Amino acid sequence: DNSIEFYGYTRAERSVKRADVVLFMMDATTPLGQVDKKLAHLIAEEYKPCVLVVNKWDLAKGFASTDDYADYMSKVIPNLPHAPIAFTTAKDGKNIGGVLDLATELFKQASVKVSTGKLNKVIEILRQEKTSSKRAGVPRIYYGTQVSVRPVSILLFVNRINLFDENFRRYAVNRLGELLGLEEVPIRLLFRERTRRSFVE
Repeated sequence: DNSIEFYGYTRAERSVKRADVVLFMMDATTPLGQVDKKLAHLIAEEYKPCVLVVNKWDLAKGFASTDDYADYMSKVIPNLPHAPIAFTTAKDGKNIGGVLDLATELFKQASVKVSTGKLNKVIEILRQEKTSSKRAGVPRIYYGTQVSVRPVSILLFVNRINLFDENFRRYAVNRLGELLGLEEVPIRLLFRERTRRSFVE
């Protein structure tokens, strides 16, 4: 709507793209707006580890609990479900050290290299839960391998890519994060058909 907001967003966009971990700061006394939603979408799209930093909590804690605010954020910016939330009072330096420690931990998680053996044991659990049927037209995972870090990127070899819809992908990311101890960072899933040279993210 105005040049200040436009250039502010443009700078934030550049910062997100070059960051290892994003500290997404918001004002506890102000409702989240369109710019916040756009930034949340960008962070998710770039697969960036993120800490949701709710500042000025001393001015808001009498009106809502931390759980209330977490519920509010999950509704307004639902595309960052894995991101941990930190409540701070920057003026007094309250919890700033904790935020930096959390950012360091997220960087470590995003840098994890999972052995192929361990990964395939986890994938076997996923396969048994969701894709064990041998009927035609059912999605099947054969095996997987990690192809990169920051973000943790896992390539799954499957029967047919088009059988793996968004609901399955969301379930798989959440379950892999849980089983690998990577619940607070994004996981990028890639799919390849085992018998064809097709590939999709």
